[in-house]
Amino acid sequence: MKWGERLYRFFLIWYGCGLVLVGFHLLPPWLEWANVVFLMLAGMIGALFLIERYGQRGIIATIAIFIGTMAVEYVGATYSLIFGSYDYTNQFGMTIFGVPIAIGFAWLAVIGCTHALALRFVSPTRPFVASAVGASLAVVLDVVIDPVAYVAKQYWIWEETSVYYNVPLQNFAGWFVVAFVIHRLLLIFPAREGSSDRRAISLFFLLEAMFLFLALLEQLYGAFFLGLSLTTFIFWKWRRSA
Repeated sequence: MKWGERLYRFFLIWYGCGLVLVGFHLLPPWLEWANVVFLMLAGMIGALFLIERYGQRGIIATIAIFIGTMAVEYVGATYSLIFGSYDYTNQFGMTIFGVPIAIGFAWLAVIGCTHALALRFVSPTRPFVASAVGASLAVVLDVVIDPVAYVAKQYWIWEETSVYYNVPLQNFAGWFVVAFVIHRLLLIFPAREGSSDRRAISLFFLLEAMFLFLALLEQLYGAFFLGLSLTTFIFWKWRRSA
């Protein structure tokens, strides 16, 4: 068994445990680091997809995505640009210039899984459309992630108000722009098929399912039904394309 498959199976075990412990508030304070490990594992799955698909360029891209998104998050949190005005809490452990390292891994997970799914829907010979689809899929994830992370878990604090759980609408526009640029740059490289496509696509639905579950438990019904509707449509499209 390849180590990528072993990593994926280990992630599934961690995922199942986290779903119960975090969902039902059973995670003790001394085990908060488990959230960071979860994001790191998810990020590694996304990174493996990029590396397998783009080879050595994928390694460079993975490093660039990690550093680039950490820089974007620093600018966003420090100067209230790109996403809106927000501050991180101390829930994510080690930071670089105030940005949790786990956030860089989270972006790798988001880019990896949405890139894999977007390329199932759109040919890489149509890079602009594929990038727009990938960015839209990233926003679909964040539509559920942000209300849960902010309202229910207080992983970060928004300093603005809006009609959607006080998450600035600018945040979703920022997610789209950042994800679009990354997807478009990735599509410059020649690609190859690989076995990690299946794992990366399943990561999208696993992440969405976890945050939908948490949104339901935390009575964030607007986020739950919006996310569920969008994800059901995406799942239907994916099954038709399989």
